[in-house]
Amino acid sequence: MLPLRTRAHPSNRRLVLYLVALAAILPEAITGSTPPLNWLNPFGVGLLFWLYGAGVLVCRELSIRWRAGWPGILLLGAAYGIIEEGFTVKTMFDPSLPMLGELGWYGRWAGVNWVWTVWLMTFHAVFSIAFPILIVEWKWPHIRGRPLLPDWGLHVAMFLLAGVAVLGYTAFTPYRAGPPELTWALLTVAGLGWAAYRGWGARFWRVLPTGRLPPRWVFAAAGFAFFGLSFLAYAGGPTLGAGSVPLTFAEGGFLLLGALLLVRRCAGRPDTERHVFAFMAGSIGFFAVFDVILELAGTRGMAIVGAAFVLLVLWLYRTSGPAPIPRPIPATAQFPRV
Repeated sequence: MLPLRTRAHPSNRRLVLYLVALAAILPEAITGSTPPLNWLNPFGVGLLFWLYGAGVLVCRELSIRWRAGWPGILLLGAAYGIIEEGFTVKTMFDPSLPMLGELGWYGRWAGVNWVWTVWLMTFHAVFSIAFPILIVEWKWPHIRGRPLLPDWGLHVAMFLLAGVAVLGYTAFTPYRAGPPELTWALLTVAGLGWAAYRGWGARFWRVLPTGRLPPRWVFAAAGFAFFGLSFLAYAGGPTLGAGSVPLTFAEGGFLLLGALLLVRRCAGRPDTERHVFAFMAGSIGFFAVFDVILELAGTRGMAIVGAAFVLLVLWLYRTSGPAPIPRPIPATAQFPRV
């Protein structure tokens, strides 16, 4: 009998391209940071691919070499958030940028926009780094735990990430942060990287308690609620936080801890990857609803962007991912009674 013909896996180069493209498109497009018409600008798109692509490759490849797991990916993703928002576009430091709104003064201390900083570190760790990696590895599970780049390729990605940060800091806006702020940012990036390298994220992850596994729809609803309520807690801090920065941080920390405790329940259990995927789907679902609001507010094409990501997630859920574990057949059902 001739063997069945199977479709070959994409090459590493193609997988790298898919990961780079998804890391750039997902956070920028679904949030409206880069509206649909702006994707026609090749210079701007090239910068996004450079920035996000180098970041997601560095985070993934280092986490694999360090065996840091998903906790390490999130720590490295938070460090990437500082590199992007602190050095490249400087929203962490510059209070006059229009996208900050009230967060240009609310929570600002010692030259740092702290509320904005914590919010964006969380967002980038999840949407810019973890979710693109999750989607690509969901579609092609054979690459899980396997590097896509040789050592020299990782070094090139690190050089490119540092290069775009320097370019952004020196050329994009005239604002210049002071030495204390820059030192804090560099030390925090190094500290997060060291924590990932030493496995501190995995140790914290193991300390979190586990419990009964809720159904998948709970994970989807939790992903939707986490980003929806985080948006309200941080962006609405001057109002919903009663003007109290510590209360805003407490609200955001409570939401983050709740999401971690829920996802922790998947650890060590068979056939739970679809629960984690459901959490990601719910998170994307929130921004799909947000895209409809942006469309109604006048940003043309955003509703199509949100619908496209929803359809992508549904297609991936139905056609890819782990095969369900077969349930054992009861002994009484193995042989019918005569």
